[in-house]
Amino acid sequence: MRNCIEFRHVGLNVLVLMISIVGSPSLSAQTMSGGESESNSEKVSFDAVQPILRKHCVRCHNEDQPRGDLVLSSLDKVLVGSSSGPVVVASKLDESPLYTLTAHLDTPKMPPNKPQIPQRELNVIERWIMSGLAEETKTASPSALESNKPSMNSKPQEQVSKPQTGDLSPAATTALRPLPQASAVRVMAAHPSEPIVVIAGLQQIAILDTLSNKFASQAIEIGERSISALRFSPDGKFLLAGVGIVGESGTVLVLDWSTKRWLPSVGEESDNIQSLDCNSDASQIAIGTTTRTVKTFDRLKQRELHSHRKHTDWVLSVAYSDDGLLLASGDRFGGIHVWESETGNEFASLRGHTAGIVGLVWSNNGDKLFSASLDGTVRIWNMHTLESVKQIDAHERGVLSLARGPKESIFTTGRDGWVRKWDLETAKSVGQSKLPDEAISVQGIGGVASLGALICSDVAGGLYRFNSLPVEENNDVSGIVVSWPLMPQKRVFASNAPAPLKRVMISDTKDIARSHTAKAIEAPANSQAVIEKADAGIASDLEESRRALASVEQSLEQAYRTAEQLEESVARLKQLIVLQEARLKQAELRQKPNRK
Repeated sequence: MRNCIEFRHVGLNVLVLMISIVGSPSLSAQTMSGGESESNSEKVSFDAVQPILRKHCVRCHNEDQPRGDLVLSSLDKVLVGSSSGPVVVASKLDESPLYTLTAHLDTPKMPPNKPQIPQRELNVIERWIMSGLAEETKTASPSALESNKPSMNSKPQEQVSKPQTGDLSPAATTALRPLPQASAVRVMAAHPSEPIVVIAGLQQIAILDTLSNKFASQAIEIGERSISALRFSPDGKFLLAGVGIVGESGTVLVLDWSTKRWLPSVGEESDNIQSLDCNSDASQIAIGTTTRTVKTFDRLKQRELHSHRKHTDWVLSVAYSDDGLLLASGDRFGGIHVWESETGNEFASLRGHTAGIVGLVWSNNGDKLFSASLDGTVRIWNMHTLESVKQIDAHERGVLSLARGPKESIFTTGRDGWVRKWDLETAKSVGQSKLPDEAISVQGIGGVASLGALICSDVAGGLYRFNSLPVEENNDVSGIVVSWPLMPQKRVFASNAPAPLKRVMISDTKDIARSHTAKAIEAPANSQAVIEKADAGIASDLEESRRALASVEQSLEQAYRTAEQLEESVARLKQLIVLQEARLKQAELRQKPNRK
């Protein structure tokens, strides 16, 4: 048996050597000469390998799902290896399963049930192993993959005066790029004391001045990643942005709002971040993830504080109380948990909602927690008795967003298209307005000190600003429509259609000659008539072409409207599926006690 094992080990070494000779000149040169090749003289650091692992491996091999007891989210975890032993050995490819399995030189092939990762990425892993598993290098390898992170300025920042709207520091900003077409605004955040609202755009964060209702000419650049969450710190000094790539990565970018300079980011997730919040000075940041986990971080010390794994589904909402003592989190199944932010201990588990929690807001004194759900209700929880003391039937088809209003009030939006303001003492609506389509997002402007100004959006791409919501029922949008900067659209239509084919009978040559002779004789006398007839024909053709053009334009416009309706139907179906999945899980939980 021992001989068989040694033979298999030798055979694997030979196989690796043969493949490397054909496919990797740098490896073959080193293997045959026993020295370091020229291509390996430039070291590759783990910084170049980490994006590859996040893209292909970390979704299964992370702290929350350490398959095979292997975590690949950081260098120290990679070096620890798995339950089977080391996964990388410096300068030894054939003894590094991280390479042999991803290169499909051994089994099980990784990633499972997927094709081999691109050769250029394999080459980066190979060079990193052969160059000694370096953590970082001063000179980046030219073949290293570029990171998607925006450039962070780590130098001490000079004290600068606070820039005005439209006059931003160039450190983290660039020119605002117009959108190709109006898109639904799903992510935005209002500054707590300034009339400023930041809105997620296309790989940018647009800045809206709500006094002039115009966008700043400069936007905040976040790189080639999508924006899943935005939040200002309660003191207004920092802007937090949850960015990432679905199924690959997620992190929280931290922007110093006064200088528009990037600070060190927080969190390295294997999927995009679903929700985020921070305490009063942003010294502690919390995120909700698709791995059913709530994580808190110390921003100043750059370390993870607590990881809560009690949720049963995606964590859609997190919210700190104003004093920062408690942290509430809500998931896609309707569960709400409250944690002590300092110790990480669970403070309460609140049950009552039957669908996803789309928003959590604390009262000013922290005695009450308000929760909004896709089940259509808003619940008010007494944090002393840990019971639901009031239930508001806010939106019949489901609540889509929740925001704090002035004094003891909140704003909600719903699938029914209504935007409503609620008095929390009476649990009654004190203002509402109907948007053209599903109202998906709302933010109060200027924080709790405002007089009720708000901004909201709908699925159709509309963005509306209200000084206050009308008290009486209003079926028309009474707010100010804020125009997104859009690219000019040029529509080009075909103006010439091919002429229909005509069947021509072949005539006798003599007949053709006689015909041409007769026309030549009659031409001088009939030339004016021929010209007039030709002009009439041209005019008739022109009119016919115009009618055809109008018909084609009308058909194209109808096609555009149909496409927009289909997009809206897709969005609604996705939301419906989420709701039905939640109801199905609820039904399964109800049936479990009966089965026992």
